[in-house]
Amino acid sequence: MRITAVSYLNTLPFIYGIEQQVALPVSTVSTATASEAERRPAGSDIALSLRVPALCAADAIAGQTDIALVPTAAIPLIPGFPTAATKVATQTDTTDTSIAGTDGQPTPFTPHVITDYCIGAEGAVDTVVLLSDTPLDQVRKVYLDCHSRTSVQLVRVLAREHWHIAPYWVDFADCASTFATEGHAIATGEAMVAIGDKVFALRAAHPYAYCYDLAQEWANFTGGLPFVFAAWVACTPAGAAFAPRLNQALAYGVDHIAESITGTVNRSRNFDFDTAYRYLTQSIKFRLDAPKRQAMHLFWEKIISPG
Repeated sequence: MRITAVSYLNTLPFIYGIEQQVALPVSTVSTATASEAERRPAGSDIALSLRVPALCAADAIAGQTDIALVPTAAIPLIPGFPTAATKVATQTDTTDTSIAGTDGQPTPFTPHVITDYCIGAEGAVDTVVLLSDTPLDQVRKVYLDCHSRTSVQLVRVLAREHWHIAPYWVDFADCASTFATEGHAIATGEAMVAIGDKVFALRAAHPYAYCYDLAQEWANFTGGLPFVFAAWVACTPAGAAFAPRLNQALAYGVDHIAESITGTVNRSRNFDFDTAYRYLTQSIKFRLDAPKRQAMHLFWEKIISPG
């Protein structure tokens, strides 16, 4: 069973739950650069890969995983995924729902959202932000973090429909890490999208005059809707069949957040306990409830049919 998940702090409870439920040893996890051949089974039936969001999406789209924690904007790009936003947003099944067609033959498997869990926010999320020393109405250039299609699409939606600005967009492979390492700010009139754990380092390196939390801006734009940054998707029939077991593992991890901070073996780095606990219990909302499904539906509409 191939499972691909994001390697950031916000997935620690998920990874911890998988470790505890399937006895996943550290030697079984592939890194962001590991090839398919380097993945090794965990316990008897699990191979886990921890990757940046863009590579999680790439695994799902290329059919190189059975289950993936997929950035929301990339979910409709998975081959075979329903294109009707209403249908996919309300999908609640955790098993393969393929039924026989009119000719008596099984219908093709349809990738779909599974589990009761996601990476979500209800208001500010703290780690998906637009940073600048310039007010929004004066921003002329925005650097985009290519590690996250969802954040890129979200900031474009907000710029177009909420902030009413039309900046020049610049794809920058790792602008946040570059600026954090070099310890200087971006120029006047510029802004950058920063995601994940590196946001903490960026804000420590420079006191940006303006920090726009994209999840909070989405809530302001939509009248209070939450936002879903990533959801679990079954990419194969085997993945769909495994969904109940995965759901149980995720539930265990979310119920043991404190233990996940200190006890997760497979992690990208160590974290200050107080900072991590506050972030995982206050900023990240893990339950994929009805309002979050509604928010996914609306976001898909915005990026599939802009305007």
